[in-house]
Amino acid sequence: MYDYMKALQRQFETIPQSIRDLNDEVNRTHKGPSSRLAKEDRKLLLRLVDLEDNLQSVATLHSFTYGYRLACSIHRELAAESMYSFAKEEEERACGRAQAQDENDTTNEE
Repeated sequence: MYDYMKALQRQFETIPQSIRDLNDEVNRTHKGPSSRLAKEDRKLLLRLVDLEDNLQSVATLHSFTYGYRLACSIHRELAAESMYSFAKEEEERACGRAQAQDENDTTNEE
């Protein structure tokens, strides 16, 4: 299921230019402090960035999965109900008014 949802997410996922620009800015900003750190500190920083990226990927996939499940639930509910018809609703109202009028007329005759 996990792989299926990842593939489905990739199919619908579009990355806006603003996110690409932000990602480029993050990469440029990361290079500044990274070049001033010792090798061990750089490894630690890269590990932190990788963990953050993995966390973000998992959160995005979970968000997509729950959104997909919500859409499926809404679809099931809508499919179970008959389609809304304004004409049918108006007809039911008119029939209700006519029945009420008939009952009123019957009561007045007695």
